[in-house]
Amino acid sequence: MNKLKAAAILSGVMLFGLMASLTVAPGLAGVGNGTVFAASTKTSQASAKQMAAVYAQIQAENAAKVVALVNVERKNAGLKPLIVHTNLSKMAKDKAIDMYKNNYFSHTSPNYGSPFDMMDAYNITYRYAGENIAKGQKTPSEVVTAWMNSPGHKANMLNSKYTLIGVGYFNGHWVQEFIGK
Repeated sequence: MNKLKAAAILSGVMLFGLMASLTVAPGLAGVGNGTVFAASTKTSQASAKQMAAVYAQIQAENAAKVVALVNVERKNAGLKPLIVHTNLSKMAKDKAIDMYKNNYFSHTSPNYGSPFDMMDAYNITYRYAGENIAKGQKTPSEVVTAWMNSPGHKANMLNSKYTLIGVGYFNGHWVQEFIGK
C-alpha cells in the first residue's frame, strides 16, 4: 500500500474515532452542543483539506504516468518523447473537470468551445494541436491502452509534429492535449 493511501485510510480512521468520541460528548456534563459542533466542523474542514490534497496528488500521479506511458509508445515508434507543458497540463485538467462537472463527453465544451478555442483562452500558442479524451478507465495503463487501440487517438499520440503534452485527470475523465510549435 503506498504512503498516500495509507495516510488517507489513517486519516479516515482518526476522523471516525474523533467523530465517535464527539457523538458521546453531548451527554457529558458541561459540554454543550455548540462545542461539539464547532469541534466536528473544524475536524471535518481539516479532513476535507487533507483529502483534497491526497486526491490532487493522485491526479498528478495519474497524469505523470500517462505521459510516461505515451513516451514509451513514442520511443517504440522511433519518435522523440513529448515534454510536459505546464499551461497545457492546467488546461487538460480543467477540461477533465469541466466534462465531469457539466456531465458531457465531447471535444467541444459548453463553457470553452473547441480544444483550439480553449488553447486560445489559456494563451497557448501552437502550429499543430490535437486532443484525446476518454472516460471510465481506472488506471493510466488502461487509458493509454484504449487510446493506442483507437486509430485516431493513436495517431495523435504518435504524431511526430507534436512536441509538447498536457494531461488532465478528474474522476474517471482523462484528457490529453498535444501541441507542436
